[in-house]
Amino acid sequence: MILCLTLLTLQTPAARAAPVARVDWPVFLARHDLVWDRLPTRWGESAFIGNGRLGATIDAPGGVLGWTINRTDFVHDQSRFPIGRVVVKTTGTVQRGDARLTLWDAEASGTVTTDRGEVRWRSFTTAQPSVIVLVLEARGGERGGDVDLDWAPAEARPPRKVARKEAFAPEDLHPPPTVTRSPTGLTSVQTFIGGGAHAESIRRTSGGVFYISIGQGRTDREALAEARAATSEAARLGVARLTAAHRKWWHAYYPASFLTFPDARLEAYYWIQIYKLGSAMRPDGPILDLNGPWFNATPWPAIWWNLNIQLTYSPLFRANRLDLAESLFRHLDRNRQALIDNVPERLRDAAAAIGRSSGPDLVRPVDLATAQSDAAHEMGDLPWTLYYYWLHYRYQMDDRLLRERVYPLLKLAIGNYLAYVERGDDGRWHLPPTHSPELATVSDANYDLALLKWGLETLIASAERFGPAEPLLPRWRDVLANLAPFPTDSAGLMVGRGRPWQQSHRHYSHLLAIYPLRLITPDRPDERALIETSLATWERDISLFRGYSFTGGAAMHALLGHGDVAVTRLNQYLDAPRYMEPNTFYAEAGPVIETPLSAAASIQELFLQDWGGALRVFPAVPGAWSDAAFDRLRADGAFLVSAVRRGGRTAWVRIESLAGQPCRLVVADWDAAVVRAHAGPGPAPQLTKRTAGEFVIDLRKGASVVLAPDVRTSLPDVSPVPLPPSDHNPWPALRADSSAAR
Repeated sequence: MILCLTLLTLQTPAARAAPVARVDWPVFLARHDLVWDRLPTRWGESAFIGNGRLGATIDAPGGVLGWTINRTDFVHDQSRFPIGRVVVKTTGTVQRGDARLTLWDAEASGTVTTDRGEVRWRSFTTAQPSVIVLVLEARGGERGGDVDLDWAPAEARPPRKVARKEAFAPEDLHPPPTVTRSPTGLTSVQTFIGGGAHAESIRRTSGGVFYISIGQGRTDREALAEARAATSEAARLGVARLTAAHRKWWHAYYPASFLTFPDARLEAYYWIQIYKLGSAMRPDGPILDLNGPWFNATPWPAIWWNLNIQLTYSPLFRANRLDLAESLFRHLDRNRQALIDNVPERLRDAAAAIGRSSGPDLVRPVDLATAQSDAAHEMGDLPWTLYYYWLHYRYQMDDRLLRERVYPLLKLAIGNYLAYVERGDDGRWHLPPTHSPELATVSDANYDLALLKWGLETLIASAERFGPAEPLLPRWRDVLANLAPFPTDSAGLMVGRGRPWQQSHRHYSHLLAIYPLRLITPDRPDERALIETSLATWERDISLFRGYSFTGGAAMHALLGHGDVAVTRLNQYLDAPRYMEPNTFYAEAGPVIETPLSAAASIQELFLQDWGGALRVFPAVPGAWSDAAFDRLRADGAFLVSAVRRGGRTAWVRIESLAGQPCRLVVADWDAAVVRAHAGPGPAPQLTKRTAGEFVIDLRKGASVVLAPDVRTSLPDVSPVPLPPSDHNPWPALRADSSAAR
């Protein structure tokens, strides 16, 4: 029975009754700054800065402080390349140093002490113009010396072959760079056999200020002109104006959403990833690959589409940073024809696909000899990517985005499946052998069945939203209604038909129907049992896991409401010294940026979920976190949600509707709820109780409402959760007496 609740009118005006977010951002983020008591000595310890395209890692191997610079969108022959290193030349011998990465200002700074004096430095990366700014201040005996920068270019050799120790072909032996020095700086130009070039400009101005840029072009002249133009513009503007513009962007970036909880290590880790996203992505920038602007030796110098790109972009939507996701989706739109050309010619009027790996043009694998998947084999990688494009739409509910961008591309991606489905003797539609990433090639692979089912449901719902003009609707409905069920056995979800789960493995491609697609959800007892069984089977031997296995497992346990287990999985990930770096970078055989970012998405799952048509507030907070809060997390249906938890109970929830979509709320620890404040157009929102902890709110577009369990509960403002004095941010955990080696 559905019970209507009486709305209570408060004596004070609604606007004054509503709680607000009170965050002293410089102070809050300062508790998460990365602080080094000694100089970092390698990539995994380094300070890192970037503007979504250009960036640097800052460290001091052998006591020589330097900036390893790179540019995400410089690609030759579908592959990233190392660029080089800018080093500080001191008069004396370096004895010690320290550093700090200030998140609020997105600026690294520090001190180098030599046997002659001291050099203080600070550095950041501006977006307009795209330059690295470096300010050096010499003191003591270094003042009268020659503190300057030098340049160590990298050898231009294919990173994948270097990592695999393969022989170079003649076309790999690119000429050495041409370095030119002058009193005002230097330039370096690297050309490539077959065309293309990058160039570096280091410009020195008064006051120990240096501007560093990387240009690219079809020729050496084009690349050098771009690099010089950037450093010249920076010199014209000056460091003060560049600093002001840089900080203005960052100070607007952070408050888009807020999250706080009483775990210093995890909270700091989360906010360092938010900093990392702003440093590695911009709306008009390149796709964020596995390295981003912080390139390091790697066998994976490209974009990988069978988990990596999806996890990389996964935290943006809940974090209310949709604009950054355009760095991926605009490239999908611009290269739609390339995606179409990836399928056999006979299918190009109705299908599109992506290979397992590609360059930024999305055309072909980096290594055709080893990347064997193609459009008819590893078919799910583009549909999985488009799941996040769909979220991009659902989190803002812009029908033009759906109609003109998401829907046409999803139609082609699912069209690739429909070209291969076969009607079986059982009357069901089945998939031929396809590849479940890193697991097996098998008929009716759960990976592909899940993506096909999700894609068909999404296309049908979209077509019905637009109207009845879609001629493929009958076909979609028939395949969906008669699609083969997910293969299962007593151990849960199988890899595919005839292929049971055999042993634990890092990749959870066979569990995609659980997470992230949530086609199987725990609100039905039989499906909850299937999730629990499948998860227990997959986690049987976690010694075979990699970092993203733990973050995926954390998200799945959060779906079940297992907050304590979810946090255990996250801590197991952070405690993996083989892969986790002191500065929160992550590497297996090479850098893989997606894993730390997926951890941020898994942390978000503890606070807000939106599956099954409901907003679920604090669905998986661990028992020890009696206090927690979040502000302006974004959810399906274009809602901004804020909430505070005090003393182990949800104190209030605020929901703002950006699109006027139906709103259902689940707060498990509430038996009832009342409207405590509201704002926006129309009368007070109507609140209806469905069951204990579940409510429906009639919320118009542009309206907001504050709900609480009763009229007596206080409405504390959103503010940082206090941490005990002894509990501090451990990142990067480099102290003067710690070892640099691991």
